[in-house]
Amino acid sequence: MNSPMSETLLLHATATALDAQRDKLPKVHAPFRLPDPIAVGRQITELGGSIVEMGDEYLFRAEVSAPQEHTVLAAEAFANAIGSVAQAASALGTVAQQLAFVAHTAGKRGEPAYEDAHTIAGETVEFAVETARDDLAEAAKTLRTAASVISPPSVQLRQAALARSPAPSTSGVPPTATTAAPASAPAVHQAAPVAASATIRGRR
Repeated sequence: MNSPMSETLLLHATATALDAQRDKLPKVHAPFRLPDPIAVGRQITELGGSIVEMGDEYLFRAEVSAPQEHTVLAAEAFANAIGSVAQAASALGTVAQQLAFVAHTAGKRGEPAYEDAHTIAGETVEFAVETARDDLAEAAKTLRTAASVISPPSVQLRQAALARSPAPSTSGVPPTATTAAPASAPAVHQAAPVAASATIRGRR
């Protein structure tokens, strides 16, 4: 069975994958443009794959006869994230439905109800995309929250220490202690040979 550390890492990795899916959603800017139907279809398929993977993770933990607390928490997090990702996939299904409607009615341009219908379709697509974005963000948050609870105490203490530690100073190099120069040696009347100067480069 997975240890608390491995559960923490897996939850964080899954949350990061969902962040990547959220970043791939169509951008909603003014003026709004309908997304590419092929890209929407592919992302629905990818979200379906994420649901299957998290479902496997939930099943793996649900089958444990006497699970430890971190196992139960991870299973619950995966189950909750599945619900949010499923809602995101459903929202993209609405997007695909509206895009299919636009394609189906492309030949009716100029008819009285055409412009109104397409305006409503665009608004529906925009709302659905933002709904999917919120759902994926919620799923990732759920996984990270569980990871923070499951993470071993040593990791929690280290994270708390990093949060409390002051930022490194950039005001300059601290002054170095000065060493008194040795007393000068008595003068020697013999002329000493002059050695050629050599430059010594240190290795990195």
